[in-house]
Amino acid sequence: MSFRLRIVAGFLTLVLTVPLLLAQNLEVKTPSDLSSRNRDAINVTREQVRTDRKALIEKSMKLTDTEAQAFWPVYDEYTRDLAKINDYTVNLITEFADNYKDLRDSEAVRMTEDSLRIEQAKTELRQHYAQRFAAAIPGKKVARFFQLERRLDAVVILNVTQAISLVE
Repeated sequence: MSFRLRIVAGFLTLVLTVPLLLAQNLEVKTPSDLSSRNRDAINVTREQVRTDRKALIEKSMKLTDTEAQAFWPVYDEYTRDLAKINDYTVNLITEFADNYKDLRDSEAVRMTEDSLRIEQAKTELRQHYAQRFAAAIPGKKVARFFQLERRLDAVVILNVTQAISLVE
């Protein structure tokens, strides 16, 4: 299977898996090309996944009205900040998709370092927001939220990484 077909298969799996978790039927037009030439289609898919993710979290958190009033503004700010970090991830993936056939060792090392910095930034962001969520909702619900986040991230990561060829 070619690299692009694997990426498309991964995103199709992602787009189909999240809705199944939500027991909803989605009509998302998935991009057929995930290189930088098709940035708009990638962004539409990302927005649909964000919407589905929020619906799943809303359903799973079981917040009281008072908790919800405190939680959702923090959540919305958190997802905006996380989206900025995820923009770097998409840029890195599309850069790899654009160049994987001719990737030099120095580029591979730089991309690896960029990937590690992205993960570090996500961890730092979550640590910052854990305190903010704890000020808004009970500790067990904060833990539940981050459990849900990790599970949803695992689904996304699994599907995307299965679509990306290993560096040769």
